[in-house]
Amino acid sequence: MSRGEMAGRQAERMPFGWAALAAALAMTASTQALAQVLPGPPQSASPPPAGQNENVLLEADELIDDQAARTITAVGDVQVRYQGRTMRADRLVYDLNTGEIRAVGDVQIVLEDGSVTYAEEIQADEAMNVGAARELRSRMSDGGTLAARAAVRHGEGESELRNVIYTSCPICTTGDRPPTWSLRARRAVQDRETRTISYQGAVLEVIGVPVLYLPFIAHPDPSVERASGFLPPDIGRNRRLGTFYEQPYYWAISPSQDLTASIRLHGNVNPLATLQYRKRFWSGNLILDTTFTEEERFNTDGDRLGDNRWRYSVFGEGAFRLSDYWSWGFGIEHIYDDEYLRRYDLDGAGERRGPYIGQDTRLITQLFAIGQGPSSYSSIAFVNFQGLRETDTSELLPFILPFAEFDRVIDEPLLDGQLRLQANVTALAREDDGVGPFVGNNGRISVGASWRRDMIFGPGLVLSPFAQARGDLFRVETASDQYETFGRGLGLVGAEISWPFMRPGENIDLIVEPVIMGALASNGADDPRIVNEDSLAFDLDDSNLFRPNAAPNYDLWEPGGRVAAGVRATARARSGESATVMFGRRWRDEQAPGFTDQNNLGGEVSDWVASGQIDLGSGFGAQARMRLDDESLKFQRLDMAVRGQVGRVSAVARYFTIDDSLSIDPADPNEQISGEFGVELARGWRAQFGLTRDLDSDINLRQDIRAIYEDDCTFLEIAYTRSETQRGDIGPDESLQIRIGLRSLGVVGGS
Repeated sequence: MSRGEMAGRQAERMPFGWAALAAALAMTASTQALAQVLPGPPQSASPPPAGQNENVLLEADELIDDQAARTITAVGDVQVRYQGRTMRADRLVYDLNTGEIRAVGDVQIVLEDGSVTYAEEIQADEAMNVGAARELRSRMSDGGTLAARAAVRHGEGESELRNVIYTSCPICTTGDRPPTWSLRARRAVQDRETRTISYQGAVLEVIGVPVLYLPFIAHPDPSVERASGFLPPDIGRNRRLGTFYEQPYYWAISPSQDLTASIRLHGNVNPLATLQYRKRFWSGNLILDTTFTEEERFNTDGDRLGDNRWRYSVFGEGAFRLSDYWSWGFGIEHIYDDEYLRRYDLDGAGERRGPYIGQDTRLITQLFAIGQGPSSYSSIAFVNFQGLRETDTSELLPFILPFAEFDRVIDEPLLDGQLRLQANVTALAREDDGVGPFVGNNGRISVGASWRRDMIFGPGLVLSPFAQARGDLFRVETASDQYETFGRGLGLVGAEISWPFMRPGENIDLIVEPVIMGALASNGADDPRIVNEDSLAFDLDDSNLFRPNAAPNYDLWEPGGRVAAGVRATARARSGESATVMFGRRWRDEQAPGFTDQNNLGGEVSDWVASGQIDLGSGFGAQARMRLDDESLKFQRLDMAVRGQVGRVSAVARYFTIDDSLSIDPADPNEQISGEFGVELARGWRAQFGLTRDLDSDINLRQDIRAIYEDDCTFLEIAYTRSETQRGDIGPDESLQIRIGLRSLGVVGGS
């Protein structure tokens, strides 16, 4: 029977039991699951049973129906298609007596996900209770490759591969170079009841050389998205801790929650335990991360200081949706003592856990709710601080109970402009430190409105008049348990005018825009009973030069008249390169408490502020922000960064300097340089050198050297880091760590 006749008579062949051909294709699903040697995207264990309406298309050069032997044989370029799967073979025999199907000769099976399996021979019965394959080779959709001498399916519950090898690395077509790594096993068994795959006699080979022998290992099969078990360990060495080994265990409690527990053993100090709990709710998620140990304080040299105590860290966060407008959440950051994180080299500080972000010297615990819509924003937060500097006093750090704000833009314009309404409520509480008549509990309610309109007139002039009005009500503790309530009214009017000039060119467009802002504000805002809490650290620079009120928040108010003038210029090439510069300064008719040389508003004339940026694509880029003395043009502050790449060499550098008289915190460096240099070496190897140096104290805040190898399936990093900083009793430190990552197997030595 010819191929064309077979296609036309497909319906007549359905009574032969073509569901068995579907079973032959289904067998590859179990082979595919074994091929995934680590958990990945779930694969279908078997297709739905073929029913009367499930069509199986069979094509072949010749079809032989042997009535005496009760066999049906397809010969010559056999193709079977069923439910998106295709099987090709030289010969296919279906035994009507036993229900056995046997495909022989260059058998090839293509699954829906694009994975391809090759074999010399495949056998299966019609019910798929028993299946076998010989000289099996499979190329999976994730790029992995598997080969086995034989594959056997023992009923519905178990499949087995014998003499198997797997790699996720590309295979050299010439065969003269082995893959970067491969995993060999004498026997691999998939158990569908426990949904696990186990290996006996496994060997990890690197460039064809055996490096690790594992008598027995097991892991969940690819159909399991999450399963309990041990995770890859973290191994390294630290000067304080000594050689350490951390072994995590993952517990999949339920589909919506899990727990990761680990124990880290150190050569020099007692072990450290870690627990991370995660839970997903219908409205959000929750993460709690804690560490604890029982140990004395110890310094960089390992000397014990103080008593043996339980010490811990707690970090947590939650975010939940209440409605289309409102959401709420919390962030927890707390450690036992100031140097706990540095002492044990732990992460957690400086991460976003809400609207307020802490840092490695100050932790923030917060409870908040945020509402946001197209034209309004609302928030309320309760915040607590933990200072980690030696100079921090816990009694001086406030509890914010609460900080609430509301911002609304009126859709209907007022006088063809934009009207913005704002309200703010702040309450601060402190503990008495027991030294002198310390008072610090106070609160404020502020309600205000601002208006602005942009108009274009004449030869392209842009005029933007604006006005602001605000009322503040304060309740301040003037003596222990004695409070005063008073208010103030604030307002300003002014305008900003700019005149942009544009010169289009054949290759480069140039835009130059002079800008002048002038405003007149009310006086009498510097009541000595008002404590400046929210505008302690700010600086007049290029980003806020034209802001009507230079003070960024509520406690400070810039009185009297002020004028800011500057020029912005941009050059933009048609090919994408660009350069921008900005230069200007500010004049004021009077001084006020709270405005100092540190924030560039101490006198009637500010220093010059400037910025610039150049972007020439991936090969070069630079940006700089600076503050220049109003008379000598000497650098008062300079922050400059540059990046570049030439061939296989790349570099990034940043330089920062500030005049000693302008430094707010004496502990912060006044002159610092940092950079990273990288070079691409041969065949996937590269080297990186990083340095952050405090030029004032002439010490390296951090330096690291890394050798990295990376290809399509392998990652190797050897990193040496050193720090010369001294904070508390933790001083200079150095560490060495090795990370090895094998695609689809995981990473050993860190994340």
